[in-house]
Amino acid sequence: MVNYLVVRDKKLAYQWINNDSCNAGKPVIVFLHEGLGCMKLWRDFPQALCRATGFRGLMYDRYGYGESEKITEPRDNDFLYHEASEVLPGLLDKLDVGEPVMLFGHSDGGTISLIFGALYPARTAAIVAEASHIFMEPATIRGIKHAVHEFKNNGLRERLQKYHGDKTDSMFYSWANVWTSEETAGWSIELILPEITAPVLAIQGEEDNYGTALQTDTITSHVGGEGIKLHIPECGHIPHHEQRDIVLRNTERFFTGQEILWSSSATVQ
Repeated sequence: MVNYLVVRDKKLAYQWINNDSCNAGKPVIVFLHEGLGCMKLWRDFPQALCRATGFRGLMYDRYGYGESEKITEPRDNDFLYHEASEVLPGLLDKLDVGEPVMLFGHSDGGTISLIFGALYPARTAAIVAEASHIFMEPATIRGIKHAVHEFKNNGLRERLQKYHGDKTDSMFYSWANVWTSEETAGWSIELILPEITAPVLAIQGEEDNYGTALQTDTITSHVGGEGIKLHIPECGHIPHHEQRDIVLRNTERFFTGQEILWSSSATVQ
């Protein structure tokens, strides 16, 4: 069931998974959607992961997305930092989630999860950063420019309207414009990665059109705690849909403290 609350003066939609009395006290996985995503675009992956682990789950639509409040102003290039430093901890506080959480973040959501882990190590138990970006690279810019073309010409706008309704244009251009601006060209969170002490599983599709293995390689080599990378062949920007079984199996094992099923070349078998 979708519920609503106000965090930092913005009305946000959220939904619990397995949050009934028999699951009270179990760990919480927070799901952080991509830059064009929302709760509904996860489909049933969060429910499947919560079933597999036996944990509770928490999803929410960020400001400007899905069923949350419509964005009315341009974003600036520190919006992911704001989400991680202000909104996510504010949401957890309002929902009385005091224990360290596990984070599953996709794309922009993965970046938010890493920033949160660096800023709030005591509140972070583990992080799955899927297709996340920690600096801008040529593939990122090409991927965003391609998305703009698809939005204008090839039906992406209509597909996104099913999930974002009358927020679609403001959601899309507030995202695309900030990432293609000159001010964002040198954007990076690389310097704060050593502050992350929780274990990190960094997942990258080998055919991701928004980023390369430089992202996962840098994440796992710079975090202060354990860093594991999974490079998935025949997979693009949304591994949890495109290679669902691989992501589900390995994420379950990671969150429950089991050995990750990966080869010496860091490519999933």
